[in-house]
Amino acid sequence: MTVKIIYQGKLPALGSFKNADKVTHAIYGGIIGGLASIAAYKVGLHPYSIGFASAAVFAMGKEIYDEKVRHKSWELLDILATISIPMLLMILFK
Repeated sequence: MTVKIIYQGKLPALGSFKNADKVTHAIYGGIIGGLASIAAYKVGLHPYSIGFASAAVFAMGKEIYDEKVRHKSWELLDILATISIPMLLMILFK
């Protein structure tokens, strides 16, 4: 299987295999959730809940941007893919 890195706008994304878009969403959700979790931990908040909430807000914002600016329709699976890693960590480490 060949994995290509493509650019859709400003950020890199995975391409050339089935569901590459969803894997890219999961990676970005994990990065955003991880950064928010680190910040939350440093100020004494529950890191996994904050990471999940941050990824969820980002996912919704991204879909709103896609609809309003890029004139693409909402994709529920994109939102679910974006929050999948932070949600899994929140469930495992609550």
